[in-house]
Amino acid sequence: MGSNSNRSLPAYFEAAIPVPVKRLTSPGFVFHRGRGVCPLRTLSGFLGHLARYRHSLGLIENEIREAEPDLIINFLEPLMGLYNLFRPHRIPVIAVGHQFMLGHPEFVRIPRRSIQHWAMRRYIDLVGARSIKLALSFYPARDLPHRALIVSPPLLREGIGALLPQPGDFLLIYLLNPGYVADILQWSRDHPRIPIHCFCDRPGAPEEESLTFSLTLHRLNGTRFLEMMARSRAVICTAGFETVSEAAYLGKPLLLVPVEQHVEQHLNALDAEHAGIAIHDTRFRLSRVLEPGVPVPGSAFRRWVDRGPALVEHVIERAVHGFPPRFEKEAPLTPEPVAACH
Repeated sequence: MGSNSNRSLPAYFEAAIPVPVKRLTSPGFVFHRGRGVCPLRTLSGFLGHLARYRHSLGLIENEIREAEPDLIINFLEPLMGLYNLFRPHRIPVIAVGHQFMLGHPEFVRIPRRSIQHWAMRRYIDLVGARSIKLALSFYPARDLPHRALIVSPPLLREGIGALLPQPGDFLLIYLLNPGYVADILQWSRDHPRIPIHCFCDRPGAPEEESLTFSLTLHRLNGTRFLEMMARSRAVICTAGFETVSEAAYLGKPLLLVPVEQHVEQHLNALDAEHAGIAIHDTRFRLSRVLEPGVPVPGSAFRRWVDRGPALVEHVIERAVHGFPPRFEKEAPLTPEPVAACH
């Protein structure tokens, strides 16, 4: 598991993985005041830890030698992509992530962020180097065999299919960064009659804390969060792919507020809106998700997600038993033209 000083590893992650989890130092975003991405500090942090990343590559190599695996599954760890490039091996690798949809012609584009979009594409190319790329998507799209790219439904946590969605009276919020709590607090004071439960990463904070009569903060807890999601009136979150997919699977109205300067989250929000499962905003104007006409994800999305396990099993079987990925040639390192999304 790749980790860094800017993001703690949730306790429920290790609890859900029934094997020893080893950590290695990996690149990550640096956030300004717990809100938006700070590009310069992120870049300087990367350059300042190059020696640690080289050490992490050595740890990966040692693990592969000891385990002698038939298959490696990479959940978007950039160091695994670097390892594939600089320490070639014959073990098949499946790289899994929604971000691989950036290379798909049916994915949304942001014309005014063309440089950021190009940089994100180059990063994703690195992560998926010499790998079969499983591109998780909100909707079906064609596979791209010449890029070793297979489009897959979202992969949701075990047990979500057993939850019974119910129309509740409270809003459920997930925040990637605690810097947005002040925005939620202000809205709660302006709308004291609407109960709000907000989950966010706050190391050292109490498990549960009431900020106002109607606003309660929670530390991250995967099981409790899903149970409350099933009973919520609507869900508001920063535009992380997994949370959006879970709420859509449970048929909840969704408002997405992408993290500032985080191009991936802006693309996720546009893509979810394009798929008809959410609306998005640049601020936490929670009233929007309570207005008439907000889309409610239906049975079609649920059927698409339910196809995921069988598809993934098929891809794994083909990879282990000789599925020959065809890797495209390296793309030229020049910004590419982008089209407006419709």
